[in-house]
Amino acid sequence: MIENSVRKVLSETPSSNSEEKPQDFLSIEEASKFLNLAKATVYTLTSAGKIPVIKKGKRLYFTKQELMDWLKKGRKKTIEEIEEEATQYVLKNKYTSR
Repeated sequence: MIENSVRKVLSETPSSNSEEKPQDFLSIEEASKFLNLAKATVYTLTSAGKIPVIKKGKRLYFTKQELMDWLKKGRKKTIEEIEEEATQYVLKNKYTSR
């Protein structure tokens, strides 16, 4: 379920305008639909401080960009990416340890 959400979010083009507009904010309902998660799950993630949220009074607001960034942080590297990093690390340390 989360993997499908990540794919959906990654396929969308983020806004190039860095200044946020009122329509850029999502309600809890919109955020749960955007993430493809139940509202209760979004509330749980919010309460645990695991998801970026703006709280104004009793209302919760989310931005698409912050939610996309949050999803991307959960991305797992492929075996090829891990192997490449390991190779680069070994090569770097091989020449700096002399």
